[in-house]
Amino acid sequence: MRCHSGGVALHACGVATDMVLDRCLQARAGFVISPCCYGFIQNTLKFNFPKSARFAETLSYKEHMILCRFADQTAVSLPSERRLIGKRCMGLVDLDRSWAAETHGYSVRVMTMVPEGCSPKNNMLVGIPTR
Repeated sequence: MRCHSGGVALHACGVATDMVLDRCLQARAGFVISPCCYGFIQNTLKFNFPKSARFAETLSYKEHMILCRFADQTAVSLPSERRLIGKRCMGLVDLDRSWAAETHGYSVRVMTMVPEGCSPKNNMLVGIPTR
């Protein structure tokens, strides 16, 4: 029987998502991460954004930060059109993270928690090492 390590983070605020993701990539561990507080994402000594080369070809750091701020617009008190834009922006930020993980030999899916109304921040990054 083979044991596999894995990382789990629920509502990992801002760069906490990236910290857990980075640790899992270093350990070649699978992960299930639920990001939160996208507006707190910012360049740090350890992380730069956008994370993937594909996103960096299109978005500057400043544009990525604007995307992150829009991704926080998912509160149920907001109009539904605005929440939909927020959800789409969350998906783009997490797609950037997933593409970055794929360059490290991972298969990653960006998913939505079920039921969808369980949280306004209901994305999940699910990844497994492929090589």
